[in-house]
This record gives sequence, C-alpha cells and structure tokens, in this order.
Amino acid sequence: MIPHNVTMGKNFILQAVFILFLLFPVSHTQAAGETDLSAGSEPVLSSGKADEGPNGAEDDAGQEEKWEDEWEEADALADPLEPFNRFFFHFNDKLYFWVLKPVARVYSGIFPEEVQIAVRNFFDNLEAPARAINSLLQGNVRGSASEVARFTLNSTVGIIGFGDFAGDVMGLRSSNEDFGQTLAHYGAGGGFYINWPFLGPSNLRDSLGMLGDGYVHPFILLDVDRDVTIGLRTIEVVNSTALTLGDYELFVGTALDPYAAVKDAYQQYRNGLIQK
Repeated sequence: MIPHNVTMGKNFILQAVFILFLLFPVSHTQAAGETDLSAGSEPVLSSGKADEGPNGAEDDAGQEEKWEDEWEEADALADPLEPFNRFFFHFNDKLYFWVLKPVARVYSGIFPEEVQIAVRNFFDNLEAPARAINSLLQGNVRGSASEVARFTLNSTVGIIGFGDFAGDVMGLRSSNEDFGQTLAHYGAGGGFYINWPFLGPSNLRDSLGMLGDGYVHPFILLDVDRDVTIGLRTIEVVNSTALTLGDYELFVGTALDPYAAVKDAYQQYRNGLIQK
C-alpha cells in the first residue's frame, strides 16, 4: 500500500506540472518570431559581406550595432508574465524585510556561525541523491560517483551531514547539478521567467526541474511527515538567510530596477551553471 504522504506528493507534482504546461502557450505565443532563448542557442550573426553598402564605415558601424543587439537578445529571458512576476517580487521583497530578515537576525544572535554552517551542511547533504542522479543523467559518471561517496561519508563519518568530511578531508567537491540543468543538457530552453511567491526567481524549465529534484528528495523517499518537512524547510531558509544577511539589501539597493536586476542575475547564474 502506498503511504498517504507519498500519494499526496505525487498528486501535487502532477498538478503543478499540469499548471506549468498550461502557462507554456502564453510564452510560446508572445515569443513567436523572436530570438531563440534556449540555453544552448547562439545568435545567428550575418557575415557582414552581404550587407556591405557604398557607405563603408557607416555600414560597418551599423553591422556592429546589429551584432550587439543580437547578442543581447540571446542573453535575454522572455517575461510574458511580468505584471504577475513584479507583484510577487514585491511580495517576496516585503516578506524578506518584514519577516525573514528579523527572524534571521534573532537566529544569528542565538546560534554562532559554526552552528549555522553545520546546519547548511546538513541540508546540502540531503540534496546529494538528486545531484548524483542528475550528474549521471548528464553523462558525468565521475561527478555522480563523487556525490554518492559524499553522501555516504557525510551521512556516517560526518554525523548525518552536519560535517563536510568528504569535502574537508577527502577533497570530494559537490557537482552542483540539478534537474533543470539536466533538461538544459538535452536542449530544453528556459521558456519564460517566473517569480514564484516564497520561492523567488525561476523559469519554466527550472520550475519543472525543482519538481523533479523534489521527487527524489529524502523527505519524500522516507515519507517524512508534512509538518516536519515544512518545519525543516523553514529552518533551512532562515539559516541560509542568516549566513547571507546584507547581500540582498546591497544588491537591490544599488539597482535602478531591482526586479530587472534580480531577473538578469538569475539568468546569468543559471547559464553559468549550465555552461560550465
């Protein structure tokens, strides 16, 4: 008999995938005829010979501007849901300053940085099975084996993951792979930008990736009670915020358009992970 929590988890995943695919035609319609925005795409640049005209230097200058525009378009991310995304960006922003940051400050005052790092290691260790699977799916056998070894060592010698024995002693580093990167490896583009409430910036591909990674998370595989899962996730978010207090404020405080800055930073970060 399938446990009730696992059944609920599967139903939630199916419903979320269905909703995301309902949104996909919106992006497809508005992006029709525009530059390919997939992670593996490259701008199609003309050689310049066919466009040369009698004005010489002027044509060269115009061609250079055209190339720059095409490169910028290739780095862009479609945002057909911008009004909704901006609303949820401001929602998350207020949630950070009014709730999360004050709680994280209190948390930092109670627990020293060494404890916070140990807690971060614990939650990072729980992501190892998903990283191992995604590394294997991308053909990175060495990375997958490294993640299996890290998970085994840190879960035992590292005291259920609170210590990073595999990294600090054995020199085994995380492959940092997820299902969103796996989809990109097989040619899936980002689709369009999504700023989720509570979860923050993402895109269609990476949202599906989060669902895929969640399906193999130990919380689901071990049938952990939902209330316990929510509580642990809350601790993870607060702990992560405590370790990075001030970073978000500095970033949005120096941006002319914080929403656009966060969107662009997310796109560049994800492209960097995919292309490495």
